[in-house]
Amino acid sequence: MEEDTDSDDEIGEAAISTREGQVRIKLSMETKQCTRGPWSKAIIVKLVGRSVGLSYMQSKLNQLWRPDGRMDCIDLAYGFFLVRFYSKEDLEMVIKRGPWFIRDHFLSLRPWEPFFKPSTANISLIAIWIRLNELPIELYETEVLKEIGESIGKVLRIDSHTAMEARGRYARICVQININKPLINSILIRRFEQVVTYEGIQRLCFSCGRVGHKVEARPYTIRKEKGLPTSSEEDQENQAFGAGEENAEHWRTYDGDT
Repeated sequence: MEEDTDSDDEIGEAAISTREGQVRIKLSMETKQCTRGPWSKAIIVKLVGRSVGLSYMQSKLNQLWRPDGRMDCIDLAYGFFLVRFYSKEDLEMVIKRGPWFIRDHFLSLRPWEPFFKPSTANISLIAIWIRLNELPIELYETEVLKEIGESIGKVLRIDSHTAMEARGRYARICVQININKPLINSILIRRFEQVVTYEGIQRLCFSCGRVGHKVEARPYTIRKEKGLPTSSEEDQENQAFGAGEENAEHWRTYDGDT
């Protein structure tokens, strides 16, 4: 879920010089809107740790998500697939109920972005829901929630119940985080400390040095150095970051046969 670049905007265009044998074309704003509009309800997916074909991916996604409307799947090469929904509700369901797995392999999701190039794309950024438990009610403002979320990563969604202040126990925001960087576990708002809880992250394995499979399916574990936490202590720490049993209904895993 890389951030959209400005390479097609006037500022970006001016900064890039053409070489001999190369020409530049400029897309108008109307053209950009026309070409990008059809992909507003599309996401880019990649199955981490396994190469699959188009028919396999399309079949498994249909069984996993069971969309009510039409869903197209396009092979972008290098393991990336473009999935376009024709129903906004189907798209919202997929985003809200992640993370997703296909036979213990993590399914990376990112919003569609202009000029996406599979050969140079990476999957260091993943989408994840965070909870802000006991957030002061006066901070339940969209702009404030967005600012809080942006301190962790790019904000992708703000839960509708949160936006309407219908839920006071916690605020819920979907952000993209860089899996190569340490997790942020608290935010200081003036003198108030807000604890950050990551939903479902206990299902992603970090202990073996690789992200992309569930903990119970990890292929190997890095040897613990003397003085480092034991596995039981580590599991407790991972559980603290997760949503716990209260969140179980949000996660769906397809474990069918290949």
